[in-house]
Order: sequence, then C-alpha cells, then structure tokens
Amino acid sequence: MADDFQLPPEHPVSPDAQQPLSPEAPPIPDPEDLGRGKRKKCLPQRLRDILPEAAPIQDAPPEEDPPQPAGAARRVHLIVRDKFDTARNMFALWRSYLHRPTYDPDSLISVDDLSNQYPSETTGVSPAPPVPAKTAPSTINTSTALLLQWQNNGQTTKSTSQLNSLVRDVLLHPEFKKEELKDFNAERAEKQADKEAAEAFPLLKEFQMASVDIEVPSGSTAVPPLSVSVPGLYYRSLVSVIKSAFAGPLSRHFHLTPFKLFHRVRSTAAQIRVFSEVYNSDAFIGEHDHIQLHGQLPPDALDCKLEKIVAALMFWSDSTHLANFGNAKLWPIYMLFGNLSKYIRAKPNSGAEHHVAYIPSVSPLNSRAVLWLMVL
Repeated sequence: MADDFQLPPEHPVSPDAQQPLSPEAPPIPDPEDLGRGKRKKCLPQRLRDILPEAAPIQDAPPEEDPPQPAGAARRVHLIVRDKFDTARNMFALWRSYLHRPTYDPDSLISVDDLSNQYPSETTGVSPAPPVPAKTAPSTINTSTALLLQWQNNGQTTKSTSQLNSLVRDVLLHPEFKKEELKDFNAERAEKQADKEAAEAFPLLKEFQMASVDIEVPSGSTAVPPLSVSVPGLYYRSLVSVIKSAFAGPLSRHFHLTPFKLFHRVRSTAAQIRVFSEVYNSDAFIGEHDHIQLHGQLPPDALDCKLEKIVAALMFWSDSTHLANFGNAKLWPIYMLFGNLSKYIRAKPNSGAEHHVAYIPSVSPLNSRAVLWLMVL
C-alpha cells in the first residue's frame, strides 16, 4: 500500500489552489410595470429567497515596519519550506507535505502486518513454547509460599471449600514442612513477596505512589469545602514512557512528518480533503510547522541537527474488573501515540497502549464524609 505513493517528476498543481467560493448567481430581473400608475410589481416578503454570498476577498494591508535608526541594517525574516506532493496512487489519493519527511513508515508495513490472522492459523504450525524467564532464587520457603498462594487465590470469602483447599493444597502438600513456619510472620512474608515481585517485573519500579487532595464544595458560602485525601494513586513519568516508546520496535511505524491527504474524484476531477489519521489533521500540521520554524534547541546542544518532531499523546481511562466474583477492580489510565496509525493501534497484540497511572477508589470513610457534607 505504501509503494503507491511516489515522488512525481514534476510537482502537480497544489490542492490548496484557490477555488471559486460560490457560483455566480443569475441576475435579478427588473420588476415589471403594473397598471397605468407605473407601479412596480414586487414579490411578497415570504417568497423572497436571497442566496448568501461570500465576503469579498480583500488584500490585508501591509504591516508597517517600525522605524529603523539611521545606519541600522534592515532585518529580513526568511521562511523556507521544503514542500512537495506525491503522485496519486490507484485509489486517486495523494499526499501534500509541508516539510519533506526523512522516511515513509508505511513503506515498512508487511503483508503480515495487514493480516488479521496469526501465523499459526495460516501455516498450521504451532508456535514454539515460550522460554521461561530466569528469575532470582526466592528467599521465601515453600511452606510460606503455599500459604500466601492460598491467601491470595482470588476468593475474598473463606468458605468451607476454601478450608478444604487449605488442607488439601497446603497442609497435605508433599513439600510442606511445618518446621519452616517456626518464625512465620504474615506481614513480613507479604512484604518480602511484594519486593520479589517488583524485582521480577521492572515495570513496577517506574511507578510512584502519591495522594490526591480533592476539594469537595459544600454548596454554601458559609461552609468551607471539605478536603478529601485519596491515597494510592500510582503513576509514572510521561517522559520515560515517551523515551521507551520511541526506542521500541513499534516506533518504526511512527509518522514523524504530518501531511494533508487528498482524493480526486474521477468523474468531476474535484479535489477532496481526506481526514483519516491524527497526523493528517490541521492541528498536527500546524504544530509541526511551528516547531520547525520556531522550535528552540536544547541549551546544552545548540548545534543539534536532530529532527524536531511532535509526539501526539492520546489518553483513555476506563474501569477494569479483575475477578469473576467479588468487587475487585482497577482503573488504569492508558496513553497512546497519534503518530501511529489507528489500524495498528487497534490491534490487541500490537502493544501500542502504555499504562501511565492507576486511579484508586475512594475509601468508604471518605464517601461517608462527602455524604455528610452534602446533607449539611
């Protein structure tokens, strides 16, 4: 699909060429004479339909330069853009770039990227089993690990069946040894298990925990707002997420240079602007052009020649249920990049979503405090 867009030998006429704003309206005939009194015949007000006309195009008055002191050199601002248009493809689509791109990410799309089937379904060969990751040896003995596994098995209510599971899966386990529980402490064991889990998953190290203070209005000027502190907000730096995303394998599909997409109707030869992605919107194009002309270089690298681009950040959030039974839930905040095509972002196995925060739920104590304030 990407090979259809090629640089033509000569630039075609720009699609932004000025078109007539509206067709010329037919001249209004003069009113007919009516009777011997030469009275003019006019249409009633309810039958008059005056077509709107566009405002006349007037050249903006030239801006007067401030007076220059005698002998001072005149400053000239030169704006240079490397604009070009691609050739039309088989669907009569072409692109108009305001700045020449360094590469075309669509040229890197393979047939497998466009397929909705996994390789195992098309070839009939089952994929190789995943290689287990090497983990550091645990400092928790087997008996303690069995107890913690039973405690966190997803069942919030320990019923008779759970008691049977405790005896069958823990106490009667062949590797269970009661001597290992001589100095057992549940709180210490859970902290050690959490520490080892964080070391096994480096992603958890990037998150920080903070509390959010929410001012709940009382609805009355005489009663001050109630400050509710909601602890347990996990978040991580957006800069680190952006760096890891642009360093990852999916970044080869990022569109770093935006463009306008046009379609030519074969029957009428009309040119229609097409909006299909974030990177062909006016907002993206305008911001990209702004940083090319006015973008500042890092203070520690004033001679930097790296490409200046826009990272389009898109955020979503929704509640996620974690268990089939019970009320365990999670409220993550996702971040995606508008530089990536929506056809790649929408694939469940693309890995285009990045978790940047987890919103906690308001505790029952804070909920009762808010309800009490509303009653007042």
